[in-house]
Amino acid sequence: MSYAFVLRTYADIDHLVPLVWKLLEEGEEVHALVAPGYDPAGDHRLRFVSRYERFHLHELWPAGMSKPRGAFRCTVPWAVGFLARHDVKVVAVEWGYGLPAGYDRPLSLAGVRAVAASVVRSVRQALKRDGWQPRVSFTVAARLLGRRTACLPHGLSVKLDVISNPRTQEAINAGGLDWRDRNRFDAYVLNTEHHRRFHLDHAKGDPDRMQTWGALRWSPEWFEINRSLAPQWDWPAADADRLKIVLMAPKWPNMVHVDRGDKMHKRLQELPLAFVAVNGHPRLKLEDHPLRKDPSVDWGVLHEVNQVDSVSLIRAADVVIDVGSSIGLEVLMQDKVLVNPAYIHQLRTLFDEIEGSCVRPDSDDELVAYLAEHAAGRPFEVPEPARRELLRRAVYGEREEPFDVIDTYLQRFRALSASAA
Repeated sequence: MSYAFVLRTYADIDHLVPLVWKLLEEGEEVHALVAPGYDPAGDHRLRFVSRYERFHLHELWPAGMSKPRGAFRCTVPWAVGFLARHDVKVVAVEWGYGLPAGYDRPLSLAGVRAVAASVVRSVRQALKRDGWQPRVSFTVAARLLGRRTACLPHGLSVKLDVISNPRTQEAINAGGLDWRDRNRFDAYVLNTEHHRRFHLDHAKGDPDRMQTWGALRWSPEWFEINRSLAPQWDWPAADADRLKIVLMAPKWPNMVHVDRGDKMHKRLQELPLAFVAVNGHPRLKLEDHPLRKDPSVDWGVLHEVNQVDSVSLIRAADVVIDVGSSIGLEVLMQDKVLVNPAYIHQLRTLFDEIEGSCVRPDSDDELVAYLAEHAAGRPFEVPEPARRELLRRAVYGEREEPFDVIDTYLQRFRALSASAA
């Protein structure tokens, strides 16, 4: 069978490539279509799967390609031709919106209007070199040809609160989110069961379309492969006697106490026992990081490492400080110490709820006290029950027994392909 994956950013490649690899291992044919705005040349994960004969990488609008040709390759007509020509049975895209209501009946007047609007919009947006447009174009094309579509995770939600940001708060207060467009995928896949429940309870999700398949990115088999693929990174001018700390900056607009986060960063830069590297959130532009706006933050002491792969950073660290994101799972699985300064954010996460999964200071003083303990040779260790519970809820979709996550994705994709036109 032939499958197509539309790839837009580092994050969705990180989460989708494990399935690409498994399909190739099982002898399937995979086409990876890279949207404009991402250069695949230096991506170690794409380089890894490129060694398979049945893998085909298509950079839709590479540097140097003319505007008319590049834009056309991002439109609905080109996507229809591509899927038909390669007999693609399933199209996979990253999380996000789906098709409008007209696509429920494509041959009706409303359906014809919806298709016409999609084609026109695809040309308009493609000319702007919109990185999202190929995702939309291939979703539309799959629907027109009767091929199956799967919307796969570009992240893992460890957040347990319903309200994650002010926009969600406003929507919930107004009666809930209306994400019924997501129900027009054949499968809208979630890593975790609590995230699926959010879609069902607060976003008008269809329980048949919203499916929990587990965390592909952190399934044990792929985790080991991914760790071996990540490039080596060495600390710049690091003193061997100092504690090596990676600070994963939060997604600042999402219920974060920005003032407390700023103070924590400045407290860390004053620590003589530590060498601190700061990794900004990948979904925020550099100018949106509040630390950049504070002249008292000393970037001669704190080292910015935004371009370094997170797996490489964690591998090189002694301690990782993370504010409410799923990268903490990578820390735990690499057997590094995770520090979760919960006083910085207002969200409750799996790391807050599962006792013993991390160090959880309640103030800067407690944070510094732990770092001193670690530097003195007394590091925190995660109890095995806490580790198992975290993996159960974050990787195995709350199933009581671990299962082969990658094989589950493979079998679900094969089932989708068997039902395609």
